[in-house]
Amino acid sequence: MEPLSPTEAAIEAGLMGTAAALGVTGIASGTGALARWRLERRRIDQWGREWDLVGPEWGHKTG
Repeated sequence: MEPLSPTEAAIEAGLMGTAAALGVTGIASGTGALARWRLERRRIDQWGREWDLVGPEWGHKTG
């Protein structure tokens, strides 16, 4: 097999660099989405626990 020409090598290097950048971006985005999902889930669970304490008193009328 013949070695790549300078133009072919530059194109291949550009494609590989782009693929690597997209891969790193995908991993970072996925990690951020997972962290946001876990934090949101914890916030919703905490809100539910607090509502269990306050909710029964919510409908009572004063006087």
